[in-house]
Amino acid sequence: MNKNTREERLVRINRYLAMSGIASRRAADQLVVAGRVTVNGRLITEPGLKVDPRSDEVIVDGRRLAEPESRKVYILFNKPRNVITTSSDEKNRDTVLDHVSVKERVYPVGRLDRKTTGVLLLTNDGDLAHKLMHPSSNVKKEYIAVLDNKFPHALLLQLTGGMRLKDTGEKVMPCQARLLDDGLQVWMSIHEGKNHQVRRMFETLGFEVKRLERIAYAGLKVGELRRGEWRYLSRKEIQQLHQQVCGSV
Repeated sequence: MNKNTREERLVRINRYLAMSGIASRRAADQLVVAGRVTVNGRLITEPGLKVDPRSDEVIVDGRRLAEPESRKVYILFNKPRNVITTSSDEKNRDTVLDHVSVKERVYPVGRLDRKTTGVLLLTNDGDLAHKLMHPSSNVKKEYIAVLDNKFPHALLLQLTGGMRLKDTGEKVMPCQARLLDDGLQVWMSIHEGKNHQVRRMFETLGFEVKRLERIAYAGLKVGELRRGEWRYLSRKEIQQLHQQVCGSV
């Protein structure tokens, strides 16, 4: 079930004001009680009131908070298998925007191939997206790869030491990895984003990746989200993303 209905989007007014950078939750409560906040033209004095961040007009001390069309949004999506990581597809295949339906025009940050599942970030913040995808940001990506055969411990050094890919001869940066489930599964952490990189690394060493899941991106994890579900990032998560790319091109 997509978290997309009005009821599911509702948040307490103090939380919304805090998310908007107006005040802390406690201070936001005081603003409401003092009669300094209106919602859809109506003065409110009840701190427990809930609002829809996407559609309700909220004004504080005469200042109108960002409208849905101009507000930057940040979404975490648990991508299912066989969903295309584009905003549209010429073959009319299932895309991420068929699952993430919001009023704002959001775009995937980077790509996961069709068969790969897991963490995907979408946003309309082009500057942040560019910085996250830029090589200088060194954004950490964690995966669980399920292989066709057990991966021997003796090959871990080759996998993690900065190998050359067999198909193109490209050199990849050193990474981290450890064996799970007696080697049938391998946890990997990389800082690059070459096309199909994890699959190609294992293919170079003679293994086929049967299933691949990205379990973390820039510190973001799916948590309780099921496949196909999404949620908005918290203010803290957004701040952490900006902190990670601070100073990158």
